[in-house]
Parts: sequence; C-alpha cells; structure tokens
Amino acid sequence: MHKIAISNQKGGVGKSTTSINLSAGLARAGKKVLLVDLDPQGHSSLGLGIKTENRQTVAELLCQDNCTIKDVIQPSYIENLHVIPSDNSLSAAEVKLAQTTAKEFVLRKKLKNAEYDFIIIDTSPTFNTLLANAFLTAEHIILPVQLDFFSLAGIQSFMESINCTNEKAGSLVEHHANIMGVLLTFYKTRSNLSKRVLDALKDIFGEKVFDTKIPENVKLSEAQESSKAVFDHDPKCSGAEAYHNLVKEVMGRLTNVN
Repeated sequence: MHKIAISNQKGGVGKSTTSINLSAGLARAGKKVLLVDLDPQGHSSLGLGIKTENRQTVAELLCQDNCTIKDVIQPSYIENLHVIPSDNSLSAAEVKLAQTTAKEFVLRKKLKNAEYDFIIIDTSPTFNTLLANAFLTAEHIILPVQLDFFSLAGIQSFMESINCTNEKAGSLVEHHANIMGVLLTFYKTRSNLSKRVLDALKDIFGEKVFDTKIPENVKLSEAQESSKAVFDHDPKCSGAEAYHNLVKEVMGRLTNVN
C-alpha cells in the first residue's frame, strides 16, 4: 500500500484538485484507492459530490476512540475510489485532537489495517496537528507549487515542517516522509518571474520536479463544480491529459522506489 499526502503550506495551489484527479486517475487504472480529506474546507469531498450531513466524517474518526474507518468511508461515483470526507466540523475536532495523548499518530493508527493500493491524503495549508498526522501517515509527499514568488518563499518553511516532524515524532515509530515530487500547477512560463521560480525549484529539488505540469484550464474548475473528476467532465481537455500523465509518472516513480 502506498500512502501519499498532497501538501503545501500555501493555499490556492491546487492541492484538492490534485487529490481528486490523482485519486480518480489511479482508480481508473484499476487501483483500489482511498482518498482522505484532511482539510476542514472539505474541497475534495465537495469535488466528488460526497455528502457529510448526518454522516460521520474524518472529524469523528480522529476524535472518537470507537469510530473506525468502516464507519466513515463512503463510496464515490467512481469504481474503486472511496472517500473519508471532511467538512468544517474538522476545525473544532482539531482543537480537541490537539489535547489528546499521542495526537500526531491518530490517523496513522486508524488507517493501519486499511486494505487499499493507494491512500491519498488531501491536507490543509496550516502546520498543525492535522498536518502532522498526514506527515506521520504518508511515506510520500507531493508538493503542488504555483510559479510565483510567494510559493518559492514558503518552500523552506514547508521543508522545515517535514524535517521537524520526521525527527521529533517520526523517529519514534521509524517513519520518514519524503518528497516524492514537486508538481507545477496553474502552469505558464510567459513571465521572467515564472522562469526564475522554475529554475530555482529545479536547483532545489532536481529530478524530483515532475515532468508533468498541470496547466491553467477552466475545465478543472468546471469539473469540481459538477462534482466530477476532470476525466469524466471533459476527457479530452488539457487538464485531463495532464492528470493522466501524472498518474503514469507517479506509478513509475513508485515502481522505481520498490
């Protein structure tokens, strides 16, 4: 089982879009996939049409000892893709979770016996107990980055968060989360600034920068509005082609790791 967190400590870089479409693409490739929405905004849940009203969510999973993944998993409309949904109740749950013993390891413990080929975790941009849970569950991290100055400026802080979690908590359970790849989103290189940011990312991460680049594509936003993966909304658009390529690249990198 491969566990991948989609994470960046900056909002608006396409974390949920990537979580939805990577999960859907892997499921379309015949893999059994669990998408865990660990963002209080619940965008991955909304983007796949998953309802949370009068349902248990990841908030209950994290804060109630007797709540198991079987209580919170919902099937999506896509074969092989299940979702543990989230909504704004997760914000209050995070406060409660932060006061519990071994708070950083709760998600890891709850997902220990999950039977999936892939677990994809959509995360919030804030470094808190929720994000620490994601880092201590996932072996791999995909870092979506937009080619602007603020994205580049936040890279050092993000890497420090990962390293701190690995050293202080991960070492207790022999767990180490690594950057699998850097994914360029809303991609365009028309400006000199974009080109400089891209060059800087390649200097920092080298071959970890994915060959696949996610373009600016209105069809990706339209797909979310219609509660579908982009492959089902417009399979011929540039966004669908890019995420299809990302799925192949992720699977290829994992094969090389193994």
